[in-house]
Amino acid sequence: MMKSIVITSGKGGVGKTTVTACLGRALADLGKRVVLIDADFGLNNLDVVLEKENRVVYDIADVIANKCRVRQALVECDDRNLYLLPSAHGYLGEKVTAQNIRVILNSLAVTFDYVLVDCPAGIEAGFSRAVGACDSALVVTTPHISALRDANKVITLLSSYKITPTVVVNRVRGDLLAEGKIPSKDEIESVLKARVDGIIPETDGVYGFAEMPKKPFELLAKRIHCGTGEPLDPAASYRGFWGGIRRRLKRGK
Repeated sequence: MMKSIVITSGKGGVGKTTVTACLGRALADLGKRVVLIDADFGLNNLDVVLEKENRVVYDIADVIANKCRVRQALVECDDRNLYLLPSAHGYLGEKVTAQNIRVILNSLAVTFDYVLVDCPAGIEAGFSRAVGACDSALVVTTPHISALRDANKVITLLSSYKITPTVVVNRVRGDLLAEGKIPSKDEIESVLKARVDGIIPETDGVYGFAEMPKKPFELLAKRIHCGTGEPLDPAASYRGFWGGIRRRLKRGK
């Protein structure tokens, strides 16, 4: 049975779209057939993150307007198991309803194992539209207080949709985690009253989708699909004697 997961966040800039793309790739690497739907009509850039913007012919607005079939609008990514349904450029997103998205999901259920819906940040109309069509949710946050506070608001609101979300903590600096300067996985779970399924380390420099580290997303995909394993521990290499040296070198950069 196909599983539909909305990927959401309390605020913008926490890496929600990148998490959507990389998780989709990781699930596809497990042999699952995956569709990524860009439901962020205001700041839609999932096609750019996937580096497929030049291959878009039809989009979700064309599907809803019956200008094409869902399968015609899907863009095949480099992995044969991974597809994108692009958002609508220049389209008034408020005309799209949760029912529209639900119809699309139902049409995909026969062929695909997972649909990941990239949701607009925050809790406005776009949030309700995306969440109302899905059966589960991942809330993306960073370990910073403001992001955790906003994530907590989203988690509370999701309960009204009878959805119990799990959390992905993005951009975690292992050296700061080892020194106790940012909250640990257990502390975040205590604050948010939600399970942390993924921890994504902060990376030095700017990477495209193809260069993003795969290991943390492989662990996240296994947690979601198999319910096994633990999230990545970014602090592991910063503990102990040699870890202390690495921390000092990190601060010296």
